[in-house]
Amino acid sequence: MAALPLRAVDVAPGPAGIEATRAALTARMEGDGAPFALIPQPSRHVTAEYAAMVTACVRPGEPVEDDDTALVAATSGSTGAPRGVLVTRANLRAAVEASWQHIPGLRECSWILALPVTSIGGFGAIVRAFLAGTSLHALPSVGGAAPFRVEDLLALRVDEPFAISLVPTQLADILDSPPATAWLGTATTVLVGAAATPESLAARARDAGIPLVTTYGMTETTGGCVYDGVPLPGVGIELSDDARVDVVGLQVAAGYRGLPAETAAAFAGSGATRRFRTSDHGAWEGDRLRITGRVDDVVTVRGVNVALGAVESIVRSELGVREAAVVGVPDDRQGHRLFAFVVMHDPAGLTAIAPLVVERLGGAARPEVVPVDSLPMLPSGKIDRLALRALAQDS
Repeated sequence: MAALPLRAVDVAPGPAGIEATRAALTARMEGDGAPFALIPQPSRHVTAEYAAMVTACVRPGEPVEDDDTALVAATSGSTGAPRGVLVTRANLRAAVEASWQHIPGLRECSWILALPVTSIGGFGAIVRAFLAGTSLHALPSVGGAAPFRVEDLLALRVDEPFAISLVPTQLADILDSPPATAWLGTATTVLVGAAATPESLAARARDAGIPLVTTYGMTETTGGCVYDGVPLPGVGIELSDDARVDVVGLQVAAGYRGLPAETAAAFAGSGATRRFRTSDHGAWEGDRLRITGRVDDVVTVRGVNVALGAVESIVRSELGVREAAVVGVPDDRQGHRLFAFVVMHDPAGLTAIAPLVVERLGGAARPEVVPVDSLPMLPSGKIDRLALRALAQDS
């Protein structure tokens, strides 16, 4: 049978984009619909340039490499140009069923859609509701149609058990509102992912009675595959000699669209032994996986290797910090300069950040601390580190 060409689905902000996505998914999963790619249309969070990059990487109109492909999903592009990932129908079913096995009652939940459907997290909520036959309730902000507002959560009319997927910045906004915090506490499950959830933020949520589950995963693993450090049923996590994380299981994608060399380097095996080599380092703490940083986040400062993830973790631990991101930029004199961009709860804590890093990691890790009103975000909810590096280079 000839491979089907990839269909481009233009995803407008708001309800129209959601309905177009649901229709394409239903046709592919239940009928003779073509594999598809979700192309975000310009909105508050999506530039025309980003939409063009997504279109280029998914290559609509060309035959797909794997006959079972449901979706070609663009990676976030947080550290480079996005890639198209071949997500199959089997991947989608495996990912959803694993989460159902792990969390009691999740299968019966309706879903609150708070993330862009063009991201694997937002798309995953649509898939979960579709496979379970439950309801889907969308916030007005979806896809950049409007700003995310906690008041919109309180306006939802949801009488049945529900679950929701958020990114850490949304969770932080909710925790600043007592009524929204109480509302979120009525959920069956609150999944938080796309970016690392600071331990202090997770602790605040759990102390407030929110049934929080932190997730680890990526587009190549069809979204979250490790919940609260525990691999989902059917998911294997293996650490190589250099502590790089490999994910093994049925929800590992078929590969990268039109990139055979990159696919061969990152993917191997088939079926239940399908493997993806991530760009993350990890360590086991008992039976739980802790992500310790990215393979490419170690830079040299005055001859000393510094892990940006370790610096960022310490910056986030300062009580006055609401959000933080640390980047390194090349410097002719000392190798790299480190910049910590911070959004503060309490500006009084700003001067304590750099000394705290030096105390714990040494003088080479001392960052230049830059207060900002907000961190630049990609449509997926991940921090736009390329934009931060450009800002740092201009400093």
